[in-house]
Amino acid sequence: MTETNADIQKIVAFENAFDRLLGIVDEEGGVRGNIVVQDCLQLLHNLLNYNVSNQNFFRETSGVQRLPNLLITDPSQTAAGRNGLPDADADDEIEWTVQHARNMLVVLDVIRMLIQPGNTNTVSNQTAMQQCGTIPPLLQLALAYEAPSSVRSQALYAIGDIIRSHEANQNLFQRILITTAPEGDAESDAKPIPEPAIVIVIRLAVGKRPQGVAVNEYYIVRAAAAHLVQAYVGGNPDAQLALAATLTPPGDAGSASEPETHQSAGSLIVSVLLDWRETGSEDVWRVWYASMLLSTILRDHIECKEQALKITIGDIAQGEEPFPLLNELMSQARQAAQSESDARLSLAIFTLVCVWLVDFPRGVSTLLDESSNVAFLVEQINGSSGVNALVQGAAAFLFGLVYQFDLEPETPMSRENLYPILSKRVGADQLLIRVQRLRDSKEFQYAVGLASGTHSNAYGGIPIEVYFDNVFTDVFKKHCEGFRVAVRLGPGEAMANPNYAYLQGGMAGYAGSVGSNSAPGTPSLAGAASISRAASPAATLTTSTSAPGATSVYGPHPTEHMVAQSEFDALNDKLADQSSQIEALKHELEAAKAGSKIDLNDTSEQLAQEREMRARAEAESATYAAEVNVLRQELSNMQTQSLEETLADDSTGAVKLTELESQLSELKIKSEQDSSNWNTLRDELQKKLANAEKQVVKAAAAGRNTNKKKEQQQATAIESLKRDLKAKDDEISKLNLLVEELNEKVKAVDGVEELKEKIAGLEKEQEDLLVYLADQDQQSKEYRDMLRKHGEDIPLSDDDDE
Repeated sequence: MTETNADIQKIVAFENAFDRLLGIVDEEGGVRGNIVVQDCLQLLHNLLNYNVSNQNFFRETSGVQRLPNLLITDPSQTAAGRNGLPDADADDEIEWTVQHARNMLVVLDVIRMLIQPGNTNTVSNQTAMQQCGTIPPLLQLALAYEAPSSVRSQALYAIGDIIRSHEANQNLFQRILITTAPEGDAESDAKPIPEPAIVIVIRLAVGKRPQGVAVNEYYIVRAAAAHLVQAYVGGNPDAQLALAATLTPPGDAGSASEPETHQSAGSLIVSVLLDWRETGSEDVWRVWYASMLLSTILRDHIECKEQALKITIGDIAQGEEPFPLLNELMSQARQAAQSESDARLSLAIFTLVCVWLVDFPRGVSTLLDESSNVAFLVEQINGSSGVNALVQGAAAFLFGLVYQFDLEPETPMSRENLYPILSKRVGADQLLIRVQRLRDSKEFQYAVGLASGTHSNAYGGIPIEVYFDNVFTDVFKKHCEGFRVAVRLGPGEAMANPNYAYLQGGMAGYAGSVGSNSAPGTPSLAGAASISRAASPAATLTTSTSAPGATSVYGPHPTEHMVAQSEFDALNDKLADQSSQIEALKHELEAAKAGSKIDLNDTSEQLAQEREMRARAEAESATYAAEVNVLRQELSNMQTQSLEETLADDSTGAVKLTELESQLSELKIKSEQDSSNWNTLRDELQKKLANAEKQVVKAAAAGRNTNKKKEQQQATAIESLKRDLKAKDDEISKLNLLVEELNEKVKAVDGVEELKEKIAGLEKEQEDLLVYLADQDQQSKEYRDMLRKHGEDIPLSDDDDE
């Protein structure tokens, strides 16, 4: 009843249920009690679950302050658990029964439920839990090696939820020190040195697993520890930089044998990655999580990437040549691929390098210092057998990022040198196919959500679909669209394309995310693609829709016609966009009318707005007329030229030519009439605009508006209208130049039958234009009616009489 009924939850809660339930738990021996304790804790969970008012009541009645005592498994540790720091060096091990573990898991579920992401009370509950000392006993529980792995993992998840996106809690966690004794060294006289809690947690994620604990069972502890590290680093660039400062090369080649307690957090991560042969054979998840944690540290932080780039492998004193860590990781990836080991090893390194190189040209330059890296990536991409499809996709994405961000002036291998490899040895289409297959794979779609800690295996076992971490998948989704366009661009086009700088910054989503909802001024990806295809023959994508055996009507240059057709379609799209803008202006005008005042000052402002809208409509109408007339003239030239060539050797074609010329003459007359109508409409609107301006001036001269500031604003608005009109005229000039270029590319039409079809299409366009002209006349009539309602003296026209 209390699990699903919110009303019953409130009634029970306000009958002092929280205090009574926690009192029963204390009487029954706390979390070490029997099934009665579990029932009380489960009822507490039901009363709080999905009930904001009960959660507020629980916090306000000091219920959160009583949670830390429930986490103490040993009564003697209560004081230390509440006010002190966890001591992982306890001599007495506590025996964990099945009932004890169940009770503790319910308590941990209650804690995590109160601080779920997106909950309105999350920040308040996080603050309350930090103030009452919940983190120390949770750490004590997470570091209790005798506790079940499910309990330890949930304790780590709970700590991560408490400090996630909470600066004060993150700073507190940063200051916690933990004193631990090395395993098997309990009788040593050496005094243990306190270590930061974050170092201990990273050791849980990538360190050796305890003896007697299976890989599958300990996986959930590693996953929870990684979640805690991400919660500590997330939104905390200072923490990222602090961890990056600990990235140092291992002391010697046999660093895997070096005690983990003697290594810093960064050194431990690096040593696990470099000694993957030993660590991977023991537990592949050590390498996988080491890669994920290093990606977390480097993600979107240039200083951290620079710091990591300074790390070199090799002892100069012993005559070894220093080798950058980045290239050493690529060397390790090559060895992993050759050894046919678990695909997760290669993927871990590839995904780490991808996160490292995004928006980091210096890193790309360092990777290109070793020429074998490019050859290795090409080999992985082109491999036809024996290569994992996921590894191929990751290698393809990495190679594309190298080409995209190879922007350093003194790079060892310029984009001009990389482009032949991309276009010929690999092929842009094949590269994108590899990446698309990676993105469509079930392993990528699963994309383990460590940040939420809600995957079905949180209490034990390894999900078989886990191949990619959430850091890589987030970076992939963000940069996928920019990546797709960048690999299609030539080396020179990349720098000249105005969209390239925007593409380098990445996108927020998958294909289709940039569309009608894009922010104003955002470049269109479709436009970028069309520019690149028109400018580069190597990147041109041609499609044929002709029936088999049909003769092309565009002569020997179908590609040039397709370019012209695509530009013509683009102009039609622009015409549709302009129509939608006119509709928007109409709605704005109606809204201005509804909110108008009798006051002359407000009326003047509304008239200024209406003048601006009218000027926009006028300029756009002129643009439409110019575009349509130019395109009609272009088609007319094409048809005339084709007729002359086709009928030159055919004496019987003279009659057909005469008929067609007659039809063309009629179309030209219609076109001239339309142009005259547009010019008349434009002149009429200009006269009305001038009359409206005169009315405002007269009103000001009569003393109805003597505000100098508003007169200046009106003058400024008029100048702005003139500038806008000039900008539209400039745009028309550019479009005329564009059409003139198209005239040079389009070739003559070969057949008379095809020409008739073109003429029919032109007549259809003429009809559409007439319909559009009628719409414009209606809009002009509406504008005149609005001006009359505002007191303007507008004479009646023929349309008004109708």
